[in-house]
Amino acid sequence: MPDENKAIENTPEDQRNKTAREIPLHSLDARQLIEMDACTRCGECLTWCPVYDQDEKEEIIPRRKVIDFLRIAKAQQGFLTQIVRNRKISGSLRGMLQRVFKYREITEAEIDDFVKSLYECSTCGQCEVVCPAHIETVALWEELRRVIVEAGYGPLEVQKALVKSVKAFDNPWQQPRAARTKWARRAKKDGLIRELPREIKKSGGKVLLFFGCTAAYDVNVKQVAINTINILEALDVDYGILGAEEKCCSSVLLRMGDPEHKRVFKENIDLFNSLGIDTLISSCSGCFKTILQDYPRIAPLNFEVLHTVEYLARLLKNGGLKFKHPVDRTVTYHDPCHLGRATDGFQAPRMIMEAIPGLKLVEMPRNKEYSRCCGAGGGLKAGYPEIQNKMSRRRIREAEETGASDLVSCCPFCYQGLNIGIAASESQLVMKDLSSLVAESLLGYDVFQRAADEAAAKAEAKQAKKAEREKARAEKKAEKTAAKQKAKAPDTSADTSPAPPAETTVDAKAAKKAERERKRAEKRAARRKGKSAPKAAAAQPEPAAEADPAPLDDKAAKKAEKERKRAEKRAARRKKHAKSGEAPPETASPATEKPVTASDELDLKKAEKEKKRAEKRAVRRKKKVEKVDPIEPDAAKPAPEPAVEEKAKSPKKKLSPEEKKAAREKKRAEKRAAREKEKAKRRAHKG
Repeated sequence: MPDENKAIENTPEDQRNKTAREIPLHSLDARQLIEMDACTRCGECLTWCPVYDQDEKEEIIPRRKVIDFLRIAKAQQGFLTQIVRNRKISGSLRGMLQRVFKYREITEAEIDDFVKSLYECSTCGQCEVVCPAHIETVALWEELRRVIVEAGYGPLEVQKALVKSVKAFDNPWQQPRAARTKWARRAKKDGLIRELPREIKKSGGKVLLFFGCTAAYDVNVKQVAINTINILEALDVDYGILGAEEKCCSSVLLRMGDPEHKRVFKENIDLFNSLGIDTLISSCSGCFKTILQDYPRIAPLNFEVLHTVEYLARLLKNGGLKFKHPVDRTVTYHDPCHLGRATDGFQAPRMIMEAIPGLKLVEMPRNKEYSRCCGAGGGLKAGYPEIQNKMSRRRIREAEETGASDLVSCCPFCYQGLNIGIAASESQLVMKDLSSLVAESLLGYDVFQRAADEAAAKAEAKQAKKAEREKARAEKKAEKTAAKQKAKAPDTSADTSPAPPAETTVDAKAAKKAERERKRAEKRAARRKGKSAPKAAAAQPEPAAEADPAPLDDKAAKKAEKERKRAEKRAARRKKHAKSGEAPPETASPATEKPVTASDELDLKKAEKEKKRAEKRAVRRKKKVEKVDPIEPDAAKPAPEPAVEEKAKSPKKKLSPEEKKAAREKKRAEKRAAREKEKAKRRAHKG
């Protein structure tokens, strides 16, 4: 039973019903406690809260968060709580007080619910603008998050990755420190910047450009950093960057409530103060607000802090910035929360846009201090991405209603957040940072469009070169093929008549081959006839098997002669029709008669080889017969030719079985060779 009770006590439900750990209210200053008590519960913040607009829960509005926190604070550290927890008072009195005043302990579940509501906020400051009691809500939410983290209840589990990344990598995107300047090397390689940004420690510049983590690491926001560099180079500003030594401004840690932000603040302040700079500028509104307002709470700064657009607006006033090229475009502007409501930076961006020739600005209904938040800040995008998506899409719909083609802002975080809404809404709006419009008007072109056009031209030139090489290879191959065909074709330089068709060439080759075969047959017949003449007069005439080759060769010679004549006639007919320009009568078009193929030539060669093998077998069998019945030496001598009468009267000698067999085999082989040869010729002519 004890083990079972222990298991029951450790269930998640029991854990949530446990008494919550005490929130350290002593770290809150008196002013903030008074401000919470000053809340009139009017509900004005409910009307304007951009998060409540997308997630209508009472717990997330500022009014309710104040009420819930005060209830937790009183339950843990109120006067009644001190009495109830005092062990010197009797148990019966404590029980009576609990029943009368309905006192109960705050549970873990109640704290968890409050933490979720507290972090479902972008800390945009809209509630602070509309609050009739003028409560500084942004600073209040950040302090409440700090005490919640100190008590071990925050931030949300999904937000802890941001905090760990800042502590481990000096950036919230879990990227290595060495990759902070990778964008610059890549931009130079792609032709987006002419030279790498100057390093402040080498150049000794008086203006430090602080990029921030988002512009340095997010490739989708690279236009902010690249255009800022091009602007400063075009204006010949004595600037420099920290490069790989730049760290996160630690705004993320501050917004999440992590006390480690103080350490990072101090390290950055010491680094900045040691550079001897006059001005620090940043294109990130979050970094700008943090360095301008939050850093001085840790240590003083010996330099001026400006947003990049404020620095450019100052140059515009002093005549150091003049826009030469028009940018014919209609745009609408989104005020970043940290630049607008937090630091009152409303006029500088509009001053620059009004000075760019050809640029038309159309304001959204909610602008300046009433501008809708995109939802990217305060850890909301990490903790509640679906709410941020809805907030961004709502802002995109408002921008589309203006009829503008481009949506402009001055913050990489807003650039990220609003791009999410454009993609989710499948909007035709183009997201731009204000620096891109300034760079385009200064340089006369969009560096990204120009780089894309140059890359396309290079790719096209590469393809053209490749096509030229392929064409040259094809021409060389065609020339080699033509040279081979010319070398094989007969010399027709003396003949002025048009070249004979392919069929005539084939017939001429066949005629030549038949002529060669006829001559070989005549030579073989002459050789065998000369050998058989002296043997016929011998006492023992040679076997009848040797009397047959001559007649057979004569037949082959006659057949070859006939074939040669036919081939010559066909060649003559085709040549005649070729001169007259008519098609030969055998074929309707050259395509109907095919030339001699490689298989036909192989068949002819096979027939020739078969014939030669038959002749060799016959010779071998003849030698065997001679060994069995050898001829006497005297019989080999020529004898006087007998009279005709005696020759006629002399009886025929009977052939031995071996001789008969050899003669039959030879005849069969010659017949097979003749048939194969005839078949090959027919295939050659019929195609």
